[in-house]
Amino acid sequence: MPADTPAQVCKAADGHRLAGSLDRAKSLYESVNPVDSDQQCAVDGLRLVAEARQDATELVTAGQLMVRSGDLAGAKDKFGAALRLDAGSAAAAAGIARVSDLKSRPLPTAVSNSDRFYRDWALPLGRLVVVAAIGMLVLYALAGLCSRWLVKVDAVAWPAWIRRTMGSVGAFLLFAAAVMAPLFAMFSPFTPTWTECWVGALVIALVGVGAAALVLWAARGDEWRRWRALLLALDVVMLAGILSVLLSSALSYDVRLMFVHIALTVIGVLLTAAALGQNLRLQVEVQQSDGSVNAASSDYLLARMKGLGTETRRSLRKSTSTPGNSPLSQIPVEELSVLPAGKFVGPLIRLFFALRPDLTWRARVTLVDGNRVAISLSRNGQHAASAVFSRPDLRLPEDPDQERAKAQMLTGAAAFILVQLSAVHEELQDGLYGASQWKSVALQVIASSKSLLAEDGTRNATKVGLLAKAVDEDPQNELALFEYLWAAYGLQLHEETDFGGFARAIYAQYDRSEVSKKKARDGDEGWMPLKIRILYSIVTQWLNGYGPVDAGDTDPDADRTEKDKVRDYAAELDRLCDPSKVAWKGKELQHQQAAMHPLARNLLDSLKALLDPLKEGQVTAIHSHEGPPASPRLAYDHACTHMLIARRSGLSAEARQQQMEYAIEDLRYAIVTEDDKKEALGDPCLTGLQSDPRFRRLVNSTGTSGP
Repeated sequence: MPADTPAQVCKAADGHRLAGSLDRAKSLYESVNPVDSDQQCAVDGLRLVAEARQDATELVTAGQLMVRSGDLAGAKDKFGAALRLDAGSAAAAAGIARVSDLKSRPLPTAVSNSDRFYRDWALPLGRLVVVAAIGMLVLYALAGLCSRWLVKVDAVAWPAWIRRTMGSVGAFLLFAAAVMAPLFAMFSPFTPTWTECWVGALVIALVGVGAAALVLWAARGDEWRRWRALLLALDVVMLAGILSVLLSSALSYDVRLMFVHIALTVIGVLLTAAALGQNLRLQVEVQQSDGSVNAASSDYLLARMKGLGTETRRSLRKSTSTPGNSPLSQIPVEELSVLPAGKFVGPLIRLFFALRPDLTWRARVTLVDGNRVAISLSRNGQHAASAVFSRPDLRLPEDPDQERAKAQMLTGAAAFILVQLSAVHEELQDGLYGASQWKSVALQVIASSKSLLAEDGTRNATKVGLLAKAVDEDPQNELALFEYLWAAYGLQLHEETDFGGFARAIYAQYDRSEVSKKKARDGDEGWMPLKIRILYSIVTQWLNGYGPVDAGDTDPDADRTEKDKVRDYAAELDRLCDPSKVAWKGKELQHQQAAMHPLARNLLDSLKALLDPLKEGQVTAIHSHEGPPASPRLAYDHACTHMLIARRSGLSAEARQQQMEYAIEDLRYAIVTEDDKKEALGDPCLTGLQSDPRFRRLVNSTGTSGP
């Protein structure tokens, strides 16, 4: 009997296909000899079989959704249509059986609906969430491990917006990978086609090229060499993903889409690792020489780093310092942490911190003894810097108070850590005011802090000596330089101090300094506390030393130029302290601005009342009690202003007496403590009141003082 021709075989297969016997039809189509010239019917038949299976699968999915919604009749029709297309569909047969089972049951109740909801929705979604969460944790931990390889210990951190962009894109890719893998396996939301593969390749190219471009832009100059591993990894993954999708014709669309998924996941891990490895998050631990954790010292070190440099004097007559802004205050509190102590909790928490991928920096400070400290700093698990120093290394004087000596050593450790961090996190450099040597920072902070030097007769001299060493150690440390100027003049007696020369020395140094070039913008905000202090000091010291011009001793043109310069300094100070003109972002700077604004306004009023021409022997000056309630500090400043006005030549006797009355009234409100009394006795602005009995009663003095 002759063999059937390809046309006859295809005709028989078509009958089986139309009857729903897709497996039999497929085997007949595949039996056609490939060498036969008339094999196109078999190719078309196999395509129709695949389409019938796909249509049957879609009908089954639609029927299952109808079952969940309670439309049993519609679900039965869908399952029946699926069986007519594919008689061997087990899912369609199971669907019809389930519909029959549901119809045979009583009417749905709350319990049955709840069971169905749990079985059809809650349980699958719960499994999806659990698997996705585990996958996200694994990928996040993997990114943390990769940060050690991708981010060099001395690599300068990228600008914040680039880190956030990279981290956000990376986290999104990790989230998508963790969710899509179980979602696709459980629900098969779509069937991959050539279109999805092309879109996947395009996404790989866009993300990879965009990330590489951002890395090259952020790594200025030769810094890109430190990111070669990241750039190489991005290029390899991007090219491998695109080629596997577009050029692997032998692979099915499912496999190609899987390669897209893998490539995007790896890119997400790389971007997240790069962002995590540049975090400014620090964990500190202080331990004794025997290895035990000293919780109190750890807390002190953390607090010292958070408030480094904020303990400064506020005396008007000498240093005229206002609270400074700590560079480490730019790090949110939640990003600074200490390791708890304890036999059981300590090791567990230490393990937890060791596994945290976002905890970039770790500092361990060992108190060898009361005079020596060892510091080890790591970044992403790699050693970054270490130091061992002692009191003689910092040239600190002997201190019998062991706790204060320990605090000085911990302050040195905080300065070391801060300077090391600022080398790679450039946003911290503004708060260092040009300093790059940690010993200079440590000496300046110790000298300027009230709690770190003994309260004895040598305190001021010790302070000046330490500040001088700080400037010698790092001449670029502008905060130490100006603190030295203020402290050096503070050693002089009031009656011997040349306040005008003091003001000229400050503004001469200021005009040459880097801080004078800083403007009121976000990038320079860290410099503004020092700039405000300097401007306030210049104007107040110039006012303290102001006197009538003697035409025989002073060049009128030079005097006029100096007055104009001081007015400019006062106007700039007022602008920086006026919230309506400059809106600062930092909270500490906002507080400083609020505290300094009335003082700055008073300085402008003082200069105006002192330097503007008189009108009929009178001067217009606002009395402090006529306006809003004044603080004691502001009331004291008003008293100084009134007495400066009272010294003006050409002022009528009545106006002069009125200014002195205003000054006495302000001083009654301002002089409270013994320090206030001591300050008032030596203040050159109040020299004209030294013989007034009311003033002597305020300061508890029986005689006159001053020149």
